[in-house]
Amino acid sequence: MDYHDMLAHLGVGSAHPGGFAATINFLAHYPIAAGTKVLEVGCGTGRTSCYLAKEGAEVTGLDVRPKMLEKAKTRADREGVRIDWMEGDIHRLPFDSETFDVVFAESVTVFGDIEKVLKEYYRVLTPDGELFDREMAAMKPVPKGMQQAIKELYGVKKMPSVTEWLDFLKQAGFQEEEVWNPTALSDDIYQFIHLEDDELLSEDSSGDQDSRVQQINLKNSQVMKQYEEYHGYGVFMASK
Repeated sequence: MDYHDMLAHLGVGSAHPGGFAATINFLAHYPIAAGTKVLEVGCGTGRTSCYLAKEGAEVTGLDVRPKMLEKAKTRADREGVRIDWMEGDIHRLPFDSETFDVVFAESVTVFGDIEKVLKEYYRVLTPDGELFDREMAAMKPVPKGMQQAIKELYGVKKMPSVTEWLDFLKQAGFQEEEVWNPTALSDDIYQFIHLEDDELLSEDSSGDQDSRVQQINLKNSQVMKQYEEYHGYGVFMASK
């Protein structure tokens, strides 16, 4: 079991920095109009997708893990919204070019080949389409110990700085690149306690599984605490 298996096992829909409250805050500042065709990549259990659908967007939710999509469908049924769910890899999005008005991501891109993934986002966006991508960012040069810790725990090759994220967007072809509300992590902002209603989507498990979940959760908290001065996040926004 790795970090992402733990998220799928628990059915967590808001493990991204700031949690679901940060998502709602962002959308209050940058609302997505009804009828907008939105692709949420790495949709997980569909919490954000369902919210956007309730607001009137035409949402497609994509995730590479079937277990996440099963829970997303359960959530959508429970909340009475229609969403197109698709299993797929962010490196090879299973959609035609110029399909979506908005690509929405929350702590997804950093786990992949960033340059390749951003080019895929760009490809599937319509002309003048927009990317909203909430991601972790290094607030200052990352020490080797932290680089190794985040690689082992999250599978992340590198945590880019804000400037590096903006450069990646530009290299992918995006325009008007900017970061909204860059924020340093504090003690309480990235605790793994964003379950709330997601607890309804968790699974029964054996003692061994529960023990492994607890170990990964503890390791996550330790890494966040030890290196909190280096961690930050923001919503990286750009247009095609």
